[in-house]
Amino acid sequence: MMKVQDQAAVADAIEENPEGGPSHNVPLGTLVLRAGLLPLETIEASLREAIKTGRRLGELLVENGLGERDLARLLAAQYAQPFVDVTEFPIDADAARLLPRAVAQTYCALPIARDEGRITVAVPYSADVLQRERLGDALKSPVRLVTAARGDIQEAIARLAPEEREAVVRRQTPPTYDVFVRLVSGVIVAVDQLASLEDAQALAERVAAEARVGATINMREGTVDGSDVVSIEIFVAGETPS
Repeated sequence: MMKVQDQAAVADAIEENPEGGPSHNVPLGTLVLRAGLLPLETIEASLREAIKTGRRLGELLVENGLGERDLARLLAAQYAQPFVDVTEFPIDADAARLLPRAVAQTYCALPIARDEGRITVAVPYSADVLQRERLGDALKSPVRLVTAARGDIQEAIARLAPEEREAVVRRQTPPTYDVFVRLVSGVIVAVDQLASLEDAQALAERVAAEARVGATINMREGTVDGSDVVSIEIFVAGETPS
């Protein structure tokens, strides 16, 4: 839950751009000129190119020097959409982690704030109803979309959204077993290491039979006299007999 003062900071940082506002439905070229962001000659040249090629005017204006963030702000005002400058917004880091990075990148969407009723998500075009429904499903919460510059959103996602870690599949190594003999002198000597408990038990029985008749027992290194064997023990490899 956000603190009251945080909610006030969020509200102050979002440009609401209500319908009927001074920029609502004003041509984009006029908004750019009014803001003093490009000279008239550049705006007119971009407009002619847009008419000639069918490309979007905003795209051409950016190519001719208009900042992407300025374009996003003007378009939001033109279409009466709320706008936020992600680089200046007090992003709720916990909210930003609600979408895994892959999902955030797919939708170009970053949760930036939340309260008891909904999550505020920055997207390039906040009037997209389908986008709002998809993000609501992904976040399992009502959402409010606010417009922000695409590049700013992408940079914030890379900085804040959690990267999904690939599951590490560990191969389970089956245990091996060591067979030891304890001699009358108290010395413990390794006989051999086997791949299964059944094999280790079979070896222990053979060593016991040889020890009962005082035969020489072949060890991992060297031999021992079977008459010196007091006991035979089996341990999981790595365990140390005491």
